[in-house]
Amino acid sequence: MNKTERIEVVDLLRGLSCLGVLLYHVRIDLWIGWWRITSYPQEYNSFAKAMAWLSIPTPFLGYAILLFFLISGFCIHYPNTLSSCKPSWKIYFKRRFLRIYPTYLVAILLTSIISYYCHIKWDDDTWSFDRIFRVLTISQNYPPGNGQFLSNPSLWTIPLEIEFYGLYPLAFFLIVKFGISQLIVFSLCISCVAVFLTKQGIQWVSFTALLLWPSWVLGSWVAELHRKNKILKLKKLTLCSALVLFLSFSLMSRLENWESYIQYSCWTGFYFTLLLTCLRIEKSLSKIREVLIYKSLAWLGKISFSLYLVHFPLFKLLGYIHKDIFGQKPANFLISLFYLFPVIFLAWLFFKYIENPIHMWSKHRKLIK
Repeated sequence: MNKTERIEVVDLLRGLSCLGVLLYHVRIDLWIGWWRITSYPQEYNSFAKAMAWLSIPTPFLGYAILLFFLISGFCIHYPNTLSSCKPSWKIYFKRRFLRIYPTYLVAILLTSIISYYCHIKWDDDTWSFDRIFRVLTISQNYPPGNGQFLSNPSLWTIPLEIEFYGLYPLAFFLIVKFGISQLIVFSLCISCVAVFLTKQGIQWVSFTALLLWPSWVLGSWVAELHRKNKILKLKKLTLCSALVLFLSFSLMSRLENWESYIQYSCWTGFYFTLLLTCLRIEKSLSKIREVLIYKSLAWLGKISFSLYLVHFPLFKLLGYIHKDIFGQKPANFLISLFYLFPVIFLAWLFFKYIENPIHMWSKHRKLIK
């Protein structure tokens, strides 16, 4: 979106989503784990066992990435919801490339350096030149084989985001020609095909837009509703009730380990309703914009792309350093949470010296408004 069209609550939600992903991933290299503490309680003090309860929400936060997809669909489509808008697809694709790939490339370089250091220093087995090549060519989600670079598996979403960008001209055409409702139905049909293929053993499609496009399309629908001021007509009680209902089903789907596509559907419904609710109460939220937690989440939202790109390898590096010093992963989840701060700080440096200068250069080239 253009700076003049920036919607503050979107930054807030982007920051909330990014924080959810951080909390979900910090457990991998920087916590001993709930199972370990509950299985061997005699090995841990009362404080560590009490702090372990702070981790209870974290296993449910992996699907926070769906909020990113919704926001992406919203932000890409919102400037084009004006009736007079006639997108230049050549400029659009140049903008998207310069907004994503150069920063992504530096993040891969940083990840590779950290991965190689961990390989040399601690014999980490995630180092793989072949997988680095797959990630560089944005082919890690596709056959043959699983090409995820395990030092930074979060990068699986970048090819998916590029798929969404590539599909957007088609989506825009369908919206203009047939309306947003027809696009939603079309994307759901494609998603059903993807579910069928996964049941036939073709698992890689679950990492592509074949399955996940509806979440992005729903974000574009919210953009349409927001532009037409229709969200303000929604009743707060109805939204809150839907939010609670979707959250209940989402939590149950995770606890009962329902089929992954059902979990995806439930969590998409929850985050879709959350986006609608926050836009509905946008004026109320703006009154607390000076509150520290609001400002912090909005700030995280602004650096969220950098933070998302580099957090996983930084967690891995800090995890090895912690084990070198203390002999094992942190047993106290409070210590695990403490490690969020250096990672966020380093991500801010990445944003300040890598992502933002690239973005400003793009603006200077008049490729990004």
